[in-house]
Amino acid sequence: MKHLKIFFKPVRSSLIAFFLFLALWSLLSAFFEPYIVPSPPAVIKNISVLCDAVFRENFRISLGRILAGFCVSFGLGTGIGVLSYTLRISATVETVLVLFQVMPGLILGVIFLLIFGVGSAAPVCLIVTLSTPLIAINTANTLMKKNPFLEGVIRSFNGTFRHILLDLYLPALIPTMKTNTTMGLVMALKIVLLGEFIASENGIGYLLNVSKIYFNMEAVFFYLFVILLLIVGFQIVVNSLFVIFFEKYLYPD
Repeated sequence: MKHLKIFFKPVRSSLIAFFLFLALWSLLSAFFEPYIVPSPPAVIKNISVLCDAVFRENFRISLGRILAGFCVSFGLGTGIGVLSYTLRISATVETVLVLFQVMPGLILGVIFLLIFGVGSAAPVCLIVTLSTPLIAINTANTLMKKNPFLEGVIRSFNGTFRHILLDLYLPALIPTMKTNTTMGLVMALKIVLLGEFIASENGIGYLLNVSKIYFNMEAVFFYLFVILLLIVGFQIVVNSLFVIFFEKYLYPD
């Protein structure tokens, strides 16, 4: 029963948000003309047209950018967090990272566009720049909250650094890594849309921008529907992997 609770609790929030979006969408469609807010049944009816080869190719491109940016930011953020804790410079590093985090994404996107030009580099760099600080700060703060009494117990039994790593650091980090994974993927999805708005000629963000310009609201709402489905999918995949491989570290007790 516990593993089911661990699995469904985080997913529940995304599902609630997804169904609220559908409810709000349905409600708005009753008050606005179809060319402004098309109804969900109307969009679903045309899903075969909207989900064409062009959309599938752009979806694949966006997904690749999301995964690439997330992998780099997750590895870099975790490494920075662990290193800053080990070197006892967490406070200094956090101050520096916050400076990057608070920079407006729109300005960073324009800067990366000027540096790298149109393509995948700017959206991926935008993900790394905005996601890495949060992951690093969460990792360092988790290590700072480790149980010093337990570390003393491990050392009193002649425990080596390997024992401290496996019996103290890893159990403390796994729940945070799970949170960082979910948060990092969702942030990467949101950021890549901004990056593709600014600095790409393909991807879901680019399609959203084009559809908005031509006032193709069926396409706009279809893309929003797909984005929310993708967020729910990320939640399910991440929770499944952590429950399967790291279940014993996820119990609060």
